[in-house]
Amino acid sequence: MGKMGKLTADQFGASMPVTAPAVQSPPYYYRNMEMMFITYKTDPEAALDILPEGLELTEPATATIIFAHYHFSTFGPYHEAILGINCSFEGQPMTYVPNLFVDQEAPLIGGREIWGYPKKLGLIEITQQSEQYMGIIERPKGNRIATGIMRTVDNVPADDFTMLPIVSLKVIPDAEDRGENAGPALAQLVSCDFDVKPIIATDGLTELWKGPGSLVYDSPSINDPWYKLAVEKVDNCLYGFFNGYLPYGKIIKDYL
Repeated sequence: MGKMGKLTADQFGASMPVTAPAVQSPPYYYRNMEMMFITYKTDPEAALDILPEGLELTEPATATIIFAHYHFSTFGPYHEAILGINCSFEGQPMTYVPNLFVDQEAPLIGGREIWGYPKKLGLIEITQQSEQYMGIIERPKGNRIATGIMRTVDNVPADDFTMLPIVSLKVIPDAEDRGENAGPALAQLVSCDFDVKPIIATDGLTELWKGPGSLVYDSPSINDPWYKLAVEKVDNCLYGFFNGYLPYGKIIKDYL
């Protein structure tokens, strides 16, 4: 009789591979987060098409794109681009995230495995020239998914900034072929309170500013259809620096 393996579930690491985890368990910490938020009105039917069952669309239909450069995190420094839709779950305002890009391996693995964030590898940049800031997203490199531009005019008090809970659809395919209508092995709505706060400068003002701006979905890609949440009217543009804390999430709906 052969010898049995000795690795038991209580010895598993926090992520795969369990004997050499790619990332540790939450919480994760962020410092000096450079972020640009562009919030805009969009087509409600397009938003409803990608909003999971159980989430209610906020009216008027509103989306936000975030361009981010995290100068420090416990994942290491990286860039991220997030597309969110304003919604609610049982009356609780939230932001559902249908698309998300990062440019590093560790946050991609952690985000997908733990919360089910729909992360793919892409190119994200935030640049500044004269009085303007620009965020871009490309995937693949050279194919411009989105361009956001704004300038900073007015300071925003800390109490005027709110980061709604993020909700994601965590889906894990079944490893076994159970037929055409079997569905995934796991399907859950997961919410997480990403605690993001503007940095306060030595003069007492926040490192957060608002001003006029624009957002364009440059080159439609059927593989990354961010453009389907078309820009009807830009409502608000913010640019600034933040500190953040990302804890475990909470399963708010199980589809199976």
